[in-house]
Amino acid sequence: MKTEKDIDEYRKDIESRLVKTESMDAMKYYQGVLRALDWTITGIDV
Repeated sequence: MKTEKDIDEYRKDIESRLVKTESMDAMKYYQGVLRALDWTITGIDV
């Protein structure tokens, strides 16, 4: 089980990768990861 701190660090890592990437496919992938993470945590589909 991940703690809130672990999840927050993971989110920051994914957000930094999203900003740094130049590939459109990678950008879509990271956005999907963040969307899935939000859905898992809150239960609300963004």
